[in-house]
Amino acid sequence: MKNNPTKAPKAEAPELVWHKLNSSRAEGGIFKLGDVYRAKVSGGWFVLITNNARGLMFYPDPKHTWDGGSLIA
Repeated sequence: MKNNPTKAPKAEAPELVWHKLNSSRAEGGIFKLGDVYRAKVSGGWFVLITNNARGLMFYPDPKHTWDGGSLIA
């Protein structure tokens, strides 16, 4: 009869943590900006836009210096 080795505790699955950004909204027309979120990932950020204009992009920022804001126009 074989001895069963002690099983290591199951590691938790990695979690992608989203942070909502303060964002102005583009109203009217076809394009309406919804909520904007970012998640810190290796080498930069995932940026997610919701509402009728949905999209996911990668913003390269290896040192994670982006504070989530934009430059003044």
